[in-house]
Amino acid sequence: MKKLFARVAIQAFLAMALLPATHAATNEAYCSKPVRVAMFEFGVLYRADTFDGVDVRVLAELARHSGCTFERVYMPRSRIWKELQMGRLDMATSAIPTSERKVYGYLLPYFKARNVVLMRRQSAPVDVNQTTFENGKLRLGVVRGFRHEADYDTMVAKLSAHGRVVEAVDVVDLFRLLDRKVVDAILSQPIVYTQYLAASRLDEDLALHDWAPADQFSVGALILARASFTTAQAKHWDELLVDMQNDGTLYKIAREFLPAKQARELIYTGPRSPE
Repeated sequence: MKKLFARVAIQAFLAMALLPATHAATNEAYCSKPVRVAMFEFGVLYRADTFDGVDVRVLAELARHSGCTFERVYMPRSRIWKELQMGRLDMATSAIPTSERKVYGYLLPYFKARNVVLMRRQSAPVDVNQTTFENGKLRLGVVRGFRHEADYDTMVAKLSAHGRVVEAVDVVDLFRLLDRKVVDAILSQPIVYTQYLAASRLDEDLALHDWAPADQFSVGALILARASFTTAQAKHWDELLVDMQNDGTLYKIAREFLPAKQARELIYTGPRSPE
């Protein structure tokens, strides 16, 4: 009963937070209608079982400052791209920028993270490296529609050509594939796998391999459908995100879910081009 009450309370709070503030700027500067925004299961960024996460809080702040109303929907990542292209979605969270996605969306970065390879210790020798892994027979699990660091995406393409990649519907399904030994390893990020794996499992059953070059990381962006927003509106949204970065709002939100060091490292501070 307490859990049910807590969930209802969280939903009520977030619903109120996503309503436009009375003192906010004119809606037309940001939107011409209620914004349909998609979210997906992704560790501290969004958990469907709690209806909460970093992305939920970021959207609440964006709604408060923009005066726009958000209609949040939950769907698999691979479907989100199709819905954005077909004009049935206006916005989505945690999108990794790619040249293809820039064709139909404005990409506004707000966080960064690095993927690693989580491998079952029983599947491979202690001295396994990327080369021996790619040349072997072990299977890799990834989430359908996800993109990773460039080197990992190249590895995924190579393994996929040999039938050694298994695609999961979402991250929950990804860890299910690992638990059931359907795959020997998965690609994931600390902000994700720490939410689904007990610390004891990481120490005893799984080995972590960081094979991507140090200068590679994944950028998470808010993607705005070009069919729904003008370039001027996209720039206004981008300015809001920058303001939230500069005034510490993004860090405060991240700190609700992560230790201080991880929260600081999560915030994207690099170049941006919302056009």
